[in-house]
Amino acid sequence: MGDFSVLAIRIKELRTSMKMTQKEFSTFVGCTAATLSAYENGSKSPSLEIIKGIAEKCHISIDWLCGLSEKMNTSDEINTYSDVIKLFVKSEYALKFHVTPLSIKITDSVMQCFLGDWSKTLPLYRDGTIDEKLYKLWINDKLREYKTVHIGNNDDIEKFLFITDATESSILSKSEPDDDNSI
Repeated sequence: MGDFSVLAIRIKELRTSMKMTQKEFSTFVGCTAATLSAYENGSKSPSLEIIKGIAEKCHISIDWLCGLSEKMNTSDEINTYSDVIKLFVKSEYALKFHVTPLSIKITDSVMQCFLGDWSKTLPLYRDGTIDEKLYKLWINDKLREYKTVHIGNNDDIEKFLFITDATESSILSKSEPDDDNSI
């Protein structure tokens, strides 16, 4: 049997962060208080089904619960500036932004296409011309459209840009790099 000390610590940490007693938490996750106590002191290890249930009910990462990750949440929500910075840094590795103190210029052609479309749609949402339902529908449509274009795969990128140019749509037209594509 493996070392479950991290799991025991994390279960207790999770329960206390939720400000629940062992009895409350055990009821919440579907085990007895005695079993939860055994999980927390490391004398018993939960089944994979229990671990999965805890992760799902508490909206946390199984990897965090088992000590494989330091990221507790499974959510894509951005709550702190740290979350935003991580997204920028991750994106820069893939897209190679041009960064100055006052702006970030996206030089990636595919992202320029999206930003061109988004710069036309976002103001319509913000000023109330289109409602949230329509805006989310547009975003989901764009996510589907760009899902097949893999970063760094020149064949995917060329095919996407060719189709975009071929449509000659004002929304889908490939724009030349300019300052309008800065964040």
